[in-house]
Amino acid sequence: MKKLIVLVLKIQYLTPFQRKAYASAGLIGSLILLPDLYLAGAHTLLEFLHIFYESLCFMLEELIGHSLHLDKYHSQLILFYSQIAIVAGLGYKTWKTAPGLYRRTKAYLHASYQQLLKDGKQMWAEMPGRKRLKVLAGCAAGMFGIYFWVTS
Repeated sequence: MKKLIVLVLKIQYLTPFQRKAYASAGLIGSLILLPDLYLAGAHTLLEFLHIFYESLCFMLEELIGHSLHLDKYHSQLILFYSQIAIVAGLGYKTWKTAPGLYRRTKAYLHASYQQLLKDGKQMWAEMPGRKRLKVLAGCAAGMFGIYFWVTS
């Protein structure tokens, strides 16, 4: 229990950049080491979404059929073409807004990349020489490890 408290205290004193870096590294590491966990979760989520979609379509089909006194075939036709119209409208809206969204996303990515470079340079400048050597040695060991893992 004491180790957990010490870990929580250490996390509280991290800078936002360090927290983000550790969280990103943890997520990427868990994705590499445990891909089945993410894939199974995504598959289950998509199954539930599909069941919800089919249930909603069935309810709408029954509602259309009973309210307009239509048979199942005509209710399905109305529902199908309504869905096509909705998808076409969303596609048109996406087509019109995509250039602006692309420009904003590109500007945001460029600004965040520049901020990341600035923070990295500042962190590197503030590091003592021994810690810089440790970082470089760790990077070299990681590269050699990956090289030998790939080539073996």
